Amino acid sequence: HYAMNQNTTAHTLEHRTYGLKELAVLYFPNIAPASASTRLKKWITTTPALMEQLAKTNYRRTARILTPRQVQLIAAEFGEP
Repeated sequence: HYAMNQNTTAHTLEHRTYGLKELAVLYFPNIAPASASTRLKKWITTTPALMEQLAKTNYRRTARILTPRQVQLIAAEFGEP
């Protein structure tokens, strides 16, 4: 779960919609944004349990926008960036 109303670090995710690239850059800050997106998509698509949960939120592999629930599921699986 998110630490919503505590004093948070810069890395704590906000409960909001994220662009895939925006989220990917948080997970992979030291590589190019396009490469970060590719890597995050690979993490997601090679994690069957996460894909199953995301499917319930109408996630598509081509999605460029992630809903707050999708971001929450990704962070629960991989940890917050």
